[in-house]
Amino acid sequence: MAGRYPTVKENDTASNVVSLPGVDQKAVSSEEAQAKSSNHRPRGLSKDQRKIWDRVVPEFILEGRFKPIYIEFFKNYCVVVARMEAALEYLDESEWKYTTHGRNGVQHKTRPEAAQYNDDWRKWNSMVNQIGMSPATDQRFHNLQPDLFNDPYGE
Repeated sequence: MAGRYPTVKENDTASNVVSLPGVDQKAVSSEEAQAKSSNHRPRGLSKDQRKIWDRVVPEFILEGRFKPIYIEFFKNYCVVVARMEAALEYLDESEWKYTTHGRNGVQHKTRPEAAQYNDDWRKWNSMVNQIGMSPATDQRFHNLQPDLFNDPYGE
């Protein structure tokens, strides 16, 4: 199994990021990452979803954490984020709550779009955790295991 998984070099300039197995290990420029992202962008994305794809996927290519087999996952990520941004824009313009007057008196209710936004946020949070897009989950993609046999403070 030697050589199947990438190893991290001691003086790696990419902050010791461990890339996914099977991902090209050579350094990629921003322009190359953008071109690769465009080549892998799936059909059927709306204009807003394409903007999100073009913003997120090149960063994953630069980090060596994008594989074409995960295109559907990233597509769904773009769908959820675009829906969240649209809902947030609507809610900020029209208020998150509204008031009704009826036989039960005055009632203050939350808009259904707020519930949809909250549900999308939970989906987004799950996706972010799966691909290491938060500061806490990013640690899984870094080599944080201390060297047990070469203790720099030992003898």
